[in-house]
Amino acid sequence: MDKQRIGIFGAGYIASVHTDILGQDDRVELVGVADMVEANAARLAASIGNARTGTTLDDLFRLDVDTVYITTPNTTHVDPVVACLNEGRNVFCEKPMATDLDGGDHIREAAQASSGVYNLGMNRRYAWTHAKLKSLIDAGDLAPYSAQLKLNRGELLRPAWTADPTKTGGFLYETTIHQIDLLQYLFGPIATLRCAARSAISNAEFDDFSMLFTFESGTVATLSSSAHSGWSFPFERIEIYGRYATAMTEELERVRYALDLDQTVHTEDYTHIAFAEKGGYAKEDRLFIDALVDGGRPPVGIDDAYALNLLLAAIYESARENKEIDFAERVRTAIG
Repeated sequence: MDKQRIGIFGAGYIASVHTDILGQDDRVELVGVADMVEANAARLAASIGNARTGTTLDDLFRLDVDTVYITTPNTTHVDPVVACLNEGRNVFCEKPMATDLDGGDHIREAAQASSGVYNLGMNRRYAWTHAKLKSLIDAGDLAPYSAQLKLNRGELLRPAWTADPTKTGGFLYETTIHQIDLLQYLFGPIATLRCAARSAISNAEFDDFSMLFTFESGTVATLSSSAHSGWSFPFERIEIYGRYATAMTEELERVRYALDLDQTVHTEDYTHIAFAEKGGYAKEDRLFIDALVDGGRPPVGIDDAYALNLLLAAIYESARENKEIDFAERVRTAIG
């Protein structure tokens, strides 16, 4: 079997997480790293072994890569993703897909016309805590009536770039996007949404959000996300309530659940699990390579990525215009 020839575009921290995982997959050959700062590319390439270095996407194309991992800052995803798809290369793009609707449209059009496979990196779907919740729901052991989710970033202003929308696209695109993605992953299609938001400590448009979602299944969920509350444990949490049943997470470390009034509360503790496995990075990479090798569906393909991009834009629109949004109708109009 020919190995998948993979290039990395963007040599920051998250790129190193993926190269560590991919370097252990015997179906993969890491052939190149490109970054606008070539010293960064060289540093990451040295940890891989024989990978070549460059500063542009074309440098990777000249290495005859099959697949490119796009691991550049949030607001710089659209152009390299479209360029890869136009070349017929497969793309794994770190979140977000784009930071506006036009960017998402450009990527979707390129993906639909391309022989390459597109995948969005949404590792939290495959975190052990969230995989457990998903398994309880899919098995019918936990039917969600309502839920509450929260994710707080301890300090938006450190480092300063995290509060800069020209780099991140906004707080939801940088930090809370994973919880927003989990809403539909766990509870199904969203019917309506409403968001109230404010700017509390930064010059960003919003850095504090409270959201309410209804789902076509009948589930109702709230999501609260603050950029300035400190790092008190657990700063990331999901609680799901069913008929005499409750399940809850504590960051990526533990799940607690009880599925009947008289049933023992079960606890699963993942603190001893390696970060890449516990956080879902290893599984999302394995599933992506599976799709390339076997011709199956990527874990988070173009339709899921596009729907998430629509959802993020709708949340901001609701906050700006103080209105409820019929998201189900918006998806039907945009996707069909």
